[in-house]
Amino acid sequence: MYHFRFPQYFSISPNREVTEVYWFTIISNLALSMVFIFEPIYLYTLGYSLIKIMVFYLMLYAWYLVLIGFGAKFASRFGYKHSIFLSTIFFVLFWFALYFTKIHPFLFYVAPFLFAMQKSWFWPAYDTDMSLFSAKTQRGREVGVLFSLVQIAFIAGPFLGGMISENFGFMTLFVCSSILMILSAYPLFSSPEIYSPHQFRFTNLWKMFRLYPSNFFGYWGYAEDLMLMSLWPIFMYTVVGDFQSMGFITTIATIIGTVIMLYVGKLIDRRGHRHRLIEKSAIVYGVTWVLRFTAKVLPIVLLFDILTKTAKNIVDVPMYSVTFERASERDPDHAIAYSVFYEFSSSVGKVITALGAIGILAWTGNIFYVFAFAGVLTMFYGFLK
Repeated sequence: MYHFRFPQYFSISPNREVTEVYWFTIISNLALSMVFIFEPIYLYTLGYSLIKIMVFYLMLYAWYLVLIGFGAKFASRFGYKHSIFLSTIFFVLFWFALYFTKIHPFLFYVAPFLFAMQKSWFWPAYDTDMSLFSAKTQRGREVGVLFSLVQIAFIAGPFLGGMISENFGFMTLFVCSSILMILSAYPLFSSPEIYSPHQFRFTNLWKMFRLYPSNFFGYWGYAEDLMLMSLWPIFMYTVVGDFQSMGFITTIATIIGTVIMLYVGKLIDRRGHRHRLIEKSAIVYGVTWVLRFTAKVLPIVLLFDILTKTAKNIVDVPMYSVTFERASERDPDHAIAYSVFYEFSSSVGKVITALGAIGILAWTGNIFYVFAFAGVLTMFYGFLK
């Protein structure tokens, strides 16, 4: 008798806490994906140079390094769900500050602060929640499903975002995304929060640096993530020329990347070898950034976006699986400390990437050298243990 095997790629009977996170993830990422690739492009269309846009992201992650501890303290005292809900409000404030930058230029310096507040209240809570409640026996698949939901949202989101912005303008786009973002928190409160108040201590954070020194550098691999949220969308826009084509490219690349990611999640749970997979895929992914100087025509841009989605997903699933595993090794105090360590380390890498990008652009004016620099740092994922 033939058995339908595709569901084996998904997590089996995830608990209610994880299910609520799944619903939040797909709704919030639909809102995010509607504007994600258009945020740097919006600044670009307002006349901001590539250097000034990188300054924007430098300010964002510099503020994040300062604020993340305060967000973690809030989450550890008042609960992960309440912290995540507050982060959605900061997201809305960020989008409106970004939009009104064209009228009030000083908001260019306010928007990164608001975005950093969103990250500070969201990521420690979100990472800790998943670390404590995901099942150890199928963590790879649960992470795989989590990222698949993100990718599904990013299939529809760019099309919707491009259509809304083209026909109704960016203001309507930001309003629609804001409504969805606020509504995304509703599934989290469909059940009482399972939560024992604990405390985030900076002494525990410093302990993480002593316990996992190589992971501090490993998370610098997120240099590629900074490029995906800043210069790569702008470069695609200069080559493609319109939002609908960008949406089509994103859809094709996301579908392929998602299918492969589901397989990787299952493979991790069945065979293990997370670290070996991270090392090999990080090198391959880094090389794709080094070679982006060949992406000068539409078909090659499409190819590299497919490679980006695929390779990033292959890195992300075992990387997040290892991260959640490290965070869940002990008690909740350890979990939130490691989550902050993870976010802090990746932000240091992004600050270094932004500074390097500013220097390279000022010296050479060549965006491909920036991509190559980010590609080298992306290979740092291989240091994760």
